[in-house]
Amino acid sequence: MDHEEFRYLLEYARNDWLGFSVISGAVAGELGKGASHTQLIELAVRLIGDLYDRGVRAGDLTSSDAHPFAPWGTAKGETLDRIRSEMAALPGLPDSGDICWFTVP
Repeated sequence: MDHEEFRYLLEYARNDWLGFSVISGAVAGELGKGASHTQLIELAVRLIGDLYDRGVRAGDLTSSDAHPFAPWGTAKGETLDRIRSEMAALPGLPDSGDICWFTVP
């Protein structure tokens, strides 16, 4: 993935809730129309793993004003396995609000 695109996603997650639609768009743009669902999933998981290494965490938005983001209490491998599994169950790439959100807590 292009360094600029990765940096954009990282900054997005540092400043806001990064939804899956942004990640899905980046992955689809990188691989193009001929990519298989499996290829798209694997690139997304690799990208999320790289973001994880830079402090980005997967989690859920909450209704709490004090704690609006609840990071998953899982290690990197378990987080990526869960995302991979949930992505595989979808007919296409996830949209924002599907599976989880990402941010630097």
